[in-house]
Amino acid sequence: MKYKFRSAFCMACALLLVGAAFAMTWTSPKGFLTDDTYIDKSLPDENFGTEEILWVTSEGGDPQREAWISFNTVVMIESLKIKSLEEVSSATIRVYATEVENPGEMELHFYSSGFFEETVVWDGKPDYDVDVEGVIDVDEEGWYEIDATSLIKKAILECKDCPFSAVLVAKGDASVGFASKEDPEGNGPVLKVTTITA
Repeated sequence: MKYKFRSAFCMACALLLVGAAFAMTWTSPKGFLTDDTYIDKSLPDENFGTEEILWVTSEGGDPQREAWISFNTVVMIESLKIKSLEEVSSATIRVYATEVENPGEMELHFYSSGFFEETVVWDGKPDYDVDVEGVIDVDEEGWYEIDATSLIKKAILECKDCPFSAVLVAKGDASVGFASKEDPEGNGPVLKVTTITA
């Protein structure tokens, strides 16, 4: 009787394992963020790739300064062993607000390539997607998480072998400075992705 019960219990456990889904969360290591900078409409030919702050500013809803952040798609896909978009359960980009001149909303946009932080300027800047992939409301200094699930799925679909970029654009009259990868406290942008596989 004991043997039959043990066999039935083992069989039930095996069936549960077969149908179970396995979750894995990956946080971007140092070096995954390849480039970051901000660009300034009032200084269209100046480059800010070595600055410690990524400024995001708008006046009357018109973007004046945008933050650009480029990530390594290949490392992400290989680390998570992603085979399909359906495996991506969630993703966030964490940014640290170091200065809040005017609180307000920040939109996240997708750009299907990387850029060189030493050369990118406002004049002739790349065109990012108009679709808003995520929004945060910044009202004080500290960490913020932006839902980047749809952005990461776009990156996997369109940029398997190349970098992709996230662009932060302010709404209204907001003006916020976020820590860049050059931040001495190490509070640069961080990507976290969770996958679920059967």
